[in-house]
Amino acid sequence: MSIDYFSDIEFVCHGDLRYSSSVTVRDDFDYWGLQFSRRGDFMLEINGNAEYTREACVFVTAPGMSFRYGSANPSEGIEDKIYICFKGDRVRRYIAGGMLLVREKDALIKLDEPDKFMHRMRSIRALLMLPYSAENHARAVLALEELLLLMQCANSNVSRTDQRYQAFALLTEKISSRPEQHWDFEKESRKLSVSYAHFRRLFEQFFQVPPGAFLLAARLEKAAALLSGSDLQIREIAHECGFEDEFYFSRIFKKYRHDPPKKYRENSR
Repeated sequence: MSIDYFSDIEFVCHGDLRYSSSVTVRDDFDYWGLQFSRRGDFMLEINGNAEYTREACVFVTAPGMSFRYGSANPSEGIEDKIYICFKGDRVRRYIAGGMLLVREKDALIKLDEPDKFMHRMRSIRALLMLPYSAENHARAVLALEELLLLMQCANSNVSRTDQRYQAFALLTEKISSRPEQHWDFEKESRKLSVSYAHFRRLFEQFFQVPPGAFLLAARLEKAAALLSGSDLQIREIAHECGFEDEFYFSRIFKKYRHDPPKKYRENSR
């Protein structure tokens, strides 16, 4: 993959406050940001809509909105307040695709694994504090996108002990391990004793994408691994990943990976 692929996003600023008792008031910025708080009474007000929590949380700041946030109890303060801010065309695509959640109400996202989220934010900051290189920038962008996916999962309000979730998670593991197979999702819905329409709704609720899109992503992921790690011909890789037509495979691969298979192979070696 060409490193230039990640040049459409810029990291504007970042910070890490181990303790803070202050309140930030902002409405004059032209970038987006992830704002994380690990513990303490936290207050957030967006365009006059106020929320409070003691739990670890993250929310998104965005241009054109008025924000007031920070400690709801100055005598105690909050701990581990971390922020990472960014802008660019890629961010607008995140929003358009639903990957970056920007909203005025119910904006506080409570995290299932806050320490994991905190460590990943700090790993991005570590990359940003190194001398700039295209490779470090690309790694930071990929890590940011992983954080956005974690936020999506937390925002779904799905309990990972929910038996329905466990059944669907097992299905996705099978798909990921054997994406080349023909998957009949109507048949899979019958195995789970739900209608196909309800199966689709639950799948998208749990994993933020419909089952067909998940299958395609799994096939493309396997194709990318074979392109970079094997000497198989393109037509062989297409067949190994469940695509009957080499030309259709090449067209779809380029659409989602931005390079045709041959160029992707050359750039990944």
